[in-house]
Amino acid sequence: MIELLRVEGPGAWLASRAGGVTAYVALSIEIAFGMFLSTGAADAWIARARSIELHRWLSRATLLLVVAHASALLFDRVQPFDVVDLVVPFVARYRPFAVGLGVVAVWLTWMVHVSFRVRQQLGQRLWRTLHFASFGVYGLATAHGVLAGTDSHRAGVRAIYLVSAALIGLLLLARVVSAAKSPRAPAPR
Repeated sequence: MIELLRVEGPGAWLASRAGGVTAYVALSIEIAFGMFLSTGAADAWIARARSIELHRWLSRATLLLVVAHASALLFDRVQPFDVVDLVVPFVARYRPFAVGLGVVAVWLTWMVHVSFRVRQQLGQRLWRTLHFASFGVYGLATAHGVLAGTDSHRAGVRAIYLVSAALIGLLLLARVVSAAKSPRAPAPR
């Protein structure tokens, strides 16, 4: 059935590439905003409840862009993907390791996104631990884009990766320094 829907020419591949780069930018913004939110820096600009809702919206937008990125591959005749290639890590015929990293990133993204809905049931500590998986998602998505992306050699796409990595790296460093400076409650005896 999908074979009948595959299109001639590079349209599906171009749509997937555009979706992938856009999803990566959205993921970068989502993670950067989450770091601003977790440090309280966003509280100076926007009410906490609005910040949390914006972060959730960014998470949904990222997931929708990832779905668009992957779905477009189903319609490509040059390098055909099937649903199994897109949901099972490391089985795709095209660059299986690199594509597999992307599949794992999507599953982790979904897990972190769903954790929003069950935060109360998970408790703060487990929820926060799950949320740290976002850094793994970011690393996996970056590796996926660099290794599987056919535009990774282009200056504009490389610039997106570099600017994103610099931003996330600086925010992470600021978060670590901030956490190290904050007073901790004394350990129970």
